Amino acid sequence: MSGLADELTRALQAQGLDILLKIDAVCQKYHIPYYLFYGTELGAVRHKGFIPWDDDIDIVLYRADFERFKAAWMEEKPEGYFYQDYETDPGYRLKITKIRKDGTALVEPKFQNVEMHHGIWVDLFALDDYVQNGFLRRIGELIAMFDYNAVRDHRPGGARGLLYGLTNAVFRSGKLYRWWFEKVFPRLKKDGSMCSDINSFTFSHRYDFKREWLGEGKLLPFEGALLPVPVNTDATLRVCYGDYMQLPPKEKQVSNHHPYYFSATQSYHPGMDVGKGEQHG
Repeated sequence: MSGLADELTRALQAQGLDILLKIDAVCQKYHIPYYLFYGTELGAVRHKGFIPWDDDIDIVLYRADFERFKAAWMEEKPEGYFYQDYETDPGYRLKITKIRKDGTALVEPKFQNVEMHHGIWVDLFALDDYVQNGFLRRIGELIAMFDYNAVRDHRPGGARGLLYGLTNAVFRSGKLYRWWFEKVFPRLKKDGSMCSDINSFTFSHRYDFKREWLGEGKLLPFEGALLPVPVNTDATLRVCYGDYMQLPPKEKQVSNHHPYYFSATQSYHPGMDVGKGEQHG
């Protein structure tokens, strides 16, 4: 990594860890189970902390525990942190919940003109019940994916861009997503042995897990703290990454974040003078 990228990664890791430990404190107080997941779980297993070039944190909770956590967080209202979803922050339309830190900023280029909380964050993913019927399960996955693409106005190049332009227009309001997951999804028959992170589905990846893999969880070292991961880390990580102990090529050991603006000490609002910030693109 370049010196500037390395400095950004270290700063994001420090802020993310602070948010994670606040989440952990709330979960412990209210006896709410959660798990480090995705790259954060991989970091715990392979590095006993962050993947060196990774600068974000992901955790998962079962849907019922997810709702309990939101209620507990709103009860606690930890000072200096913000629970962000499309209900608490009208400008934010992604379906991935975030805990943001006040007085900081990590602004994605797509959202630089959106009036919402732009603080550094930890991602919270909900594991939903697994729909038995394969066709209906795929319908829900596609609705979640097209809704995500519409919010970000994602358009690949070539002929596919025309298709995405059409689906972005259809899904931009979020009404189809809310109708399916509020009205239809609860009535569908489920497989109680499985769960799925529906909002992370893409054409190239599916995120379906056996509940027994997560189990009651176990504690692993993560940046000096003992934090919960699935009881069968091998199974969950293989679903996501295949041969997860194999390091990627050097050229791929880079952060996924290329912010428009970043600051560990200052919040962001559209139209502000970013020239005085710590980094901007």
